[in-house]
Amino acid sequence: MIKLIAIDMDGTLLNESHLITEKVKTALQEAIEAGIKIVLCTGRPLKAIYPYLEELELSQEEDYVISLNGTLVQKTNTQEIVYSHTLSHEDVANLEGLRRKDLEISFSYFNEKDYYYTGKQTEILQYDADLLGMELNYLPAKDIPDDMTIYKAVFVADSEVLDEFVPQVTEFIYQDYYPIRSLSYVFEVLPKQANKGAALLGLAKKLGFAKEEIMAIGDGANDIDMIEAAGESVAMGNATEEIKKAAKYETKTNEEDGVAHAIYRWALGSDTKE
Repeated sequence: MIKLIAIDMDGTLLNESHLITEKVKTALQEAIEAGIKIVLCTGRPLKAIYPYLEELELSQEEDYVISLNGTLVQKTNTQEIVYSHTLSHEDVANLEGLRRKDLEISFSYFNEKDYYYTGKQTEILQYDADLLGMELNYLPAKDIPDDMTIYKAVFVADSEVLDEFVPQVTEFIYQDYYPIRSLSYVFEVLPKQANKGAALLGLAKKLGFAKEEIMAIGDGANDIDMIEAAGESVAMGNATEEIKKAAKYETKTNEEDGVAHAIYRWALGSDTKE
């Protein structure tokens, strides 16, 4: 019996207009009414998740969210941190130093609520901030306040630029960090032990849920650990081939209410409402 469903947001919960369809909302509500805990599990920071949490009424007592690709787990109603991994200020400075000035790459990083960057404010960086509904804050690594906690770092550039840049740095940073190409224009660097799967299992342990009682639904490279951590795993129809091979099931695309299809068929045991 499924007791927890972890759901990625972009490309999974959200359609291509970054909206939650009515059919998906209805399926989520029926899952909640059946006693299933819904946990959004995303690379977004909490500020960029909150409007969706409120829309789905997932900011109640004992609701949780996994943000920043698994570096942070918080209670949604109080924002209390129950699980986290962090980057040191030295880590951020070292990573900032990898940014090639001959390529148009922006380096950015996040605390639990703000989006910071160094280097040039490029169009693609502004696009990413707009997508998240966040303001960009210029702050070189050397000027980070002593009391600021950093959870992840990100290189943002056009996909062709990252295609050149990523292979040059991945092997070097893999020894000390967890690097992942989460989007075509985003290359993230997380703390070594951080990923969505580890965060999901940490939360499940806190809640007393076994792996077999967890379902995960995702579409992208940053969902692979979450897919592998769950007893019941579902790849979106629009997922990468890597995710489709790793998942137990494949649902419809995010344009075809794939999350609703997955919930009805493999969590609630009924596909009559599709």
